[in-house]
Amino acid sequence: MSAVILRASVVVALALSAGLSAAQASANASEQPADARALEAAKAFSAELRATLGAAMAQGGPAAGVRVCHDEAPRIADRISAEHGVRLGRVGVRSRQPANRLEGWQKTLLAAWQASPRAGTPANWAPVKSMEAPGGTLRWAKAIETEAVCVVCHGPSVEPGLADTIRRLYPDDPAVGFEPGSLRGLVWVEVASANIAEPTSADARQTIRMNPAQAAALRRQMRAHLERIEATLLALGHGDNATAGTLLAEGGVGGRHGGSDDFRSALPDGWPRFARPMHVAMGQASEAAAAEDFPRTLRHLGEAVGQCNACHATYRVDAREP
Repeated sequence: MSAVILRASVVVALALSAGLSAAQASANASEQPADARALEAAKAFSAELRATLGAAMAQGGPAAGVRVCHDEAPRIADRISAEHGVRLGRVGVRSRQPANRLEGWQKTLLAAWQASPRAGTPANWAPVKSMEAPGGTLRWAKAIETEAVCVVCHGPSVEPGLADTIRRLYPDDPAVGFEPGSLRGLVWVEVASANIAEPTSADARQTIRMNPAQAAALRRQMRAHLERIEATLLALGHGDNATAGTLLAEGGVGGRHGGSDDFRSALPDGWPRFARPMHVAMGQASEAAAAEDFPRTLRHLGEAVGQCNACHATYRVDAREP
């Protein structure tokens, strides 16, 4: 498998894992309300940015990813901040985005981590949480680790064409030279005392109410879909185009419905705007796999995963007896 195809596979896998993290986030929030809000906001931001970045790179390569970081990342941060009632952002060891070079407690914490790293890799470091006196604002931060796919744009050696794109968007760019596993920066969240005093649900997604049988059937179908995508990536990694094409074709058709657990009547009107493009992209990926066109297969698969992640970021299921 070529390096380009391998990188694209990693991108799709990252986007898929982001969707799983977003879907499971509310189940993991067992801390106090302010901590839970900070955790949920950070996970929602990271999941959406990963999904948007992954889909863009699968479709348009690393240059498209750079444009997402330049244009979309700040907008995602602003929207997630508003949805969760927090302030949120990123700070880099060496930041490409000028807005991410702010000073303050975030920079102080990052400098301390650089001077005295914790045990293990940054991805495994526990979040730092503290209360700011006298305002009572919760400060929350989590380290960002340099992943393998990050070095395409931030590593020691950036391809010349991509480097030109980066220079056009970031004339004064210091954010290169990172090795996989190194400290890349941190994501930070501030929860003001007013929000701590009035805790609300940390999950801002639209609720879909179903009976338990419908919810179980929907989750089985979603789990089967994710397993199908995982099996497709494995098949593509082994050069098994026939199996990949068959799996993708199944995803293009969708699941079977009917019976007492048919959940379609409970789905909101906005559901098709994610489901239909996802099934179309899966079908297109199947055709590309049959033609042994790996870049096009991964591009359409990335589009499908992007729709899945967008749906998870928009809706949540609440199972209740009628």
